[in-house]
Amino acid sequence: MPARQYDIFISYRRDGGFATANHLYDLLSQDGYAVSFDLDTLREGDFDTTLLERIERCTDFVLIVDEHTFDRTVDPDFNPANDWLRRELAHALRQHKNVIPIRLTGFDGFPDNLPPDIAAVATKNGPEYNKYYFDEFYKRLKTFLHSKPQAASRGKRTRLAVTAACVMAILLLAGSLYAFHDKLTGNSAPEVLAVTDSICINPVLGEFRYTGPVDQQGLPHGKGLAKFAQGDTYDGYFDHGTFDGQCTYLNYREGDRFVGTYRDNARYEGTYVWKDGTYFTGTFKDNEVCVGTLYDINGNVLQEYTESDH
Repeated sequence: MPARQYDIFISYRRDGGFATANHLYDLLSQDGYAVSFDLDTLREGDFDTTLLERIERCTDFVLIVDEHTFDRTVDPDFNPANDWLRRELAHALRQHKNVIPIRLTGFDGFPDNLPPDIAAVATKNGPEYNKYYFDEFYKRLKTFLHSKPQAASRGKRTRLAVTAACVMAILLLAGSLYAFHDKLTGNSAPEVLAVTDSICINPVLGEFRYTGPVDQQGLPHGKGLAKFAQGDTYDGYFDHGTFDGQCTYLNYREGDRFVGTYRDNARYEGTYVWKDGTYFTGTFKDNEVCVGTLYDINGNVLQEYTESDH
C-alpha cells in the first residue's frame, strides 16, 4: 500500500501550542485537507522516522510559535536530539517545504541566536493569530497554503455546541420516533440517542467537557472527545459513560501521550510516549506499565517487563 500523501504538517510545542494545533487540525480536516497532526493521526511505527517521513510527504508545514517556543532550542544545555520541534522544522526547511509560522499572542519575533539548521525560519511569513477575529485569521491562513483541499469544503465548521433546549428537543423527538418504531417492529431502541456538547462526570477520572454521541441516559457512548480542566484530552471510544476502547490520551501538563486501548477507565494496551521521547509498548495494569518493552528516543531497548516483574 502506498504511503499516504499529506497536504499539511502541523508542528507545535505541547506546553504552548496544543490547543491551537488541535483546533486548526479539526478545521482544516473538515475543509478537505489531509493534515498530519501527531495527537490524532500518528498511530504506530518508529516515532522519529514516521514524523520525518510525513513532513517529506506534505506540501505545507504550519509552525505554531509563542514567546517560549524556542527557549529550549537556544539553551546550550538542552540536548538537540530531544528538541522535536527543532528537528521537524529543520527537516521541513531542508526539504524546501512551504513553512508558515503562526504567531501566537506574546510572540515578539524569532531569536537572533537560532541555530543554523533552522535560522531560515525567520524569513518566513505567516498570519498572526487573533482569537477575537478568528474567522479572519483562518481565512488569511488559507491564503498562505500551497496545497489545495482534497475534498469539497463542508462550509464553516461548527463545534456542535448544542444548547440545553436543543438537546432536550432532540431527545424528545428521538424518543418519540423510537417509541413509534418499537410499536411497528417490536425492536428495542438504538443505544445512541443524540450527539451533544456537555459537562460529564466519570467516577474515576472526574469532570470533563464531552463532545460526541450519548446513550439514552445521556452518558457518553461511541466515538467522542473528552477535555479535562487541566488540559488533558481523551479522543476515543466510550461505553455508556466508561472510557473504553481505542483512543489517544494527551497528558497536557507533562507533555506525555498514550495511543492504544482503554478498558474500564484505565490504560490497557498500547504505547505510552514520555515528553523526552522514551516510550513503552505493551500492556498496563492500574495505569502502570505491566508487560512489554521500554525504549529510548532512538528505539533502543532499555528494559523488558514480564509477568514475573509484577
